[in-house]
Amino acid sequence: MKVSRGTDYGIQGILYLARQPLERVSLLRDVAQAQKVPETYLAKIFQELGKAGLVRSHRGAKGGFSLGRPASQITLRQVVEALQGPISLNRCLDIREGCWNSETCPVSEVLRKVQEQLLATLDAANLEEMVARERTKKEAVCTCAAT
Repeated sequence: MKVSRGTDYGIQGILYLARQPLERVSLLRDVAQAQKVPETYLAKIFQELGKAGLVRSHRGAKGGFSLGRPASQITLRQVVEALQGPISLNRCLDIREGCWNSETCPVSEVLRKVQEQLLATLDAANLEEMVARERTKKEAVCTCAAT
C-alpha cells in the first residue's frame, strides 16, 4: 500500500482543521497556503472527505471548512480510505477483487496478518491524539532550543 499524494494532502489538510479551535471554520485558501497544497486540488480532496462525513463545508460569507465530527472520532484509517478506498496490501486481500487461491496460499496468510496490524494501527491513530503529540514534540523542541 502506498499513500498517494492526494491522500497525503488530505491528511495534512484535515490535521490543519483538527488544530483549530472547536467549531472554527477555516477558509480553503488558508488551509492550502498553510499546508503548501494547491487550492483547487485541496478543494476536490475536501469534497471527498465531506462525502465521508469527515469534513463539513460551510457556505456563505463566513464559509469554509471544519471537521465533520470531533477530532477524537476521526481515525487515520478513515481519512485514507475516504480518499483511496479500502486498504489492501495485495490484490488477493482486496475485498473488491479477492483471490481464488487465498485459502491455501502461504503468502496470503502472512500478508493478511500484516494488513490486520496495519489497519489496527491506523484505527488507533485519531486526529486529536496526533495533534496532541505534535504539540508535545514542538514544545520539547522549543524548550531545548531555549536552553
